[in-house]
Amino acid sequence: MEHFLGVDIGGTNTRLMLMNDQQVFQGYQKVPTRSWAELANPLGGLEQLLAAYLQGTSAPVSGVMLGLPGILSRDRHTVLSLPFIPALDNQPVASQLSARLGLPVSMDKDVNHLMWWDLTRLDVLPDVAVGVYLGTGFGNSLWLNNDFYHGAHGGAGEIGHIPLKDNPLPCPCGKTGCVETLTSGNWLSGWAKQHVPDTAMSDLFVNHAEHPDLLEFVERLARTVASEMNILDPQYLVLGGGVLSMPAFPLEKLERLIRSHLRSPHPATGLTIAISGVSDETGCSGACLAAQRRFQHQQPQRPLLLRREA
Repeated sequence: MEHFLGVDIGGTNTRLMLMNDQQVFQGYQKVPTRSWAELANPLGGLEQLLAAYLQGTSAPVSGVMLGLPGILSRDRHTVLSLPFIPALDNQPVASQLSARLGLPVSMDKDVNHLMWWDLTRLDVLPDVAVGVYLGTGFGNSLWLNNDFYHGAHGGAGEIGHIPLKDNPLPCPCGKTGCVETLTSGNWLSGWAKQHVPDTAMSDLFVNHAEHPDLLEFVERLARTVASEMNILDPQYLVLGGGVLSMPAFPLEKLERLIRSHLRSPHPATGLTIAISGVSDETGCSGACLAAQRRFQHQQPQRPLLLRREA
């Protein structure tokens, strides 16, 4: 029986999970990313982390899939920009790890693994789908013509870096005015500390959903998402991420606002908006499924995702 290792690398935590070829998951682990990323040699630290995990299992592993929140080359061989671990920039991370571990290693944007998990909940894969996962940043996954779309150079799907007029805020990407600086978990956290410091983040929308700033936050998100819908005209839009999972987040309002900005007759009609089933383990679970797809060339089928029809 084959096994696949999925690794979800985030700014705060790195999550690992093993899956066999029958899609049974096991061995979930979560470690602080800084435990290896802040070493003098982060790539060596990541190698040690993976090697220790592999040594702790007797299962034969056929391949490793990494999920990274940055810009990767179109062929997914090289990290081009990873702001929180700049030492990995312009490094052929997958091939170097593969040589050191003696296993096939591949990588993709972490948001594509979230999206792949959600897509495999459907009975039939759509031809065109978009995923928006709002967490610390503004994650965006593009599924076009039955595969993930990477763009000419690997930088497709950076919807969070659309420039907003009259927005002076600097972005970690190095630019100024990106939509992500005003539409993300980072912005919400900063706003809460400044305006409602006695409110726990988990209660932000419970207590303050009608505050004008938060109403504008939801409207800003809707306008950004609708813009992409009007460009791509997908069959499915998957909405997810930690922000949208917050208690009392106005999902129904968000959907209404998105639909109010859609071009008629399409994509205003024919668009299904689905709510993601993302959990703490979804990134590495999706990476496992992506590893199976990459190394075994199988597309797993899963039960239907809860969705909302137009």
